[in-house]
Amino acid sequence: MTKLLRTVAMVGTFVLVSLTGVAPHAAGGPATFTIGVDNASPAGHNFEYVDYFPRAGVNVHQGDVIDFKWNFGLDGLHTATFLPPGTPRPDLIVPEFDEGFQLQFNPAVLHPSDTSCGSAANPCTYDGSATVSSGAIANAAPSHFFVRLDVPPGPLTFICLIHAGMAGTVNVVPDATPASTQAAIDGAAAAQLVADTHGAKVAEAQAESRSVKTNPDGTHTVTITAGTATQYVEVAEMLPRKVEVRLGDTVEWVTRTLKDPHTVTFPEGPGSDPVDPLSPLCESGGGDTPPPGGPPPSFGCPNPLDSEIHVFPQPQGPTVISSTSTVASSGIISTLPPGPDHYSFSFVGTGTFAYMCRIHDHMVGTVMVVGR
Repeated sequence: MTKLLRTVAMVGTFVLVSLTGVAPHAAGGPATFTIGVDNASPAGHNFEYVDYFPRAGVNVHQGDVIDFKWNFGLDGLHTATFLPPGTPRPDLIVPEFDEGFQLQFNPAVLHPSDTSCGSAANPCTYDGSATVSSGAIANAAPSHFFVRLDVPPGPLTFICLIHAGMAGTVNVVPDATPASTQAAIDGAAAAQLVADTHGAKVAEAQAESRSVKTNPDGTHTVTITAGTATQYVEVAEMLPRKVEVRLGDTVEWVTRTLKDPHTVTFPEGPGSDPVDPLSPLCESGGGDTPPPGGPPPSFGCPNPLDSEIHVFPQPQGPTVISSTSTVASSGIISTLPPGPDHYSFSFVGTGTFAYMCRIHDHMVGTVMVVGR
């Protein structure tokens, strides 16, 4: 393992250094450079790469364009955002009072800063005076957000407004200084992906074990993991995915993620719709209405800017799972404030109980309950 880590580090360092040893800015006008957002998981895994590819080492010139390209992923949702210097990042969850007090996904995070730009033919322009943001974009299909950088030479940071700590930089260099080539950028991204994936697999393997405690009444509490993480990857998996317990036992789920919240929700699939912590709606003059259906974040609202997502973080339903039709949710569990980072259910009926995270639909697991 040590030899592999050294090899990955050497490859990544070589590629990132090579980004600056390339041809100067073309005389024909602004260049476009593609930087990846998130990435595809290896088969059999659900890795959300809370990372840009590459996250550093890209040299561009003033007036050049960054093409942020969302790569396919099972459950990713990200923004690519430039904030003016000194501007605080907006809160992810904010109150709404339209129909009485409730919590919602911040519209400033959910929606793009300007719907009239962002395409290859008409990039948005960041000049340091105002926020430029893609808004929340899911990894379900290839998506792009183009930004022209109209700023003087110096390092420039971009961030994801959904995942605190997900950030990248580009270096705006003088025209006389060589800019990067896309081939070098792609090489750096590939080396970074290898390193990110290796770290995620190590974290995943470490979370595969379970712990068992005997209770005073002779039952057991079995503790397992609801998601783990590295600095650059959220492992959106229930670990172990299958756990066997005895009638009357309790299962405690503890999340070890760094940037993602999760839920533990019974049953898996549409049967748990009533306890979904996220409720998409379309805002209208007559009040909120259910969306016609579609991908996040608009969910098919006729006007995408009218889409909103209400948030219900609290537990819902019983804490005792008695049948495969029992509907119950832990509510949102997270290592981020206000938490909590754990939740428990006990099982009083035998059978196989499938469950899921309602925030990450591909994050699923099963509890098999056998007789004592």
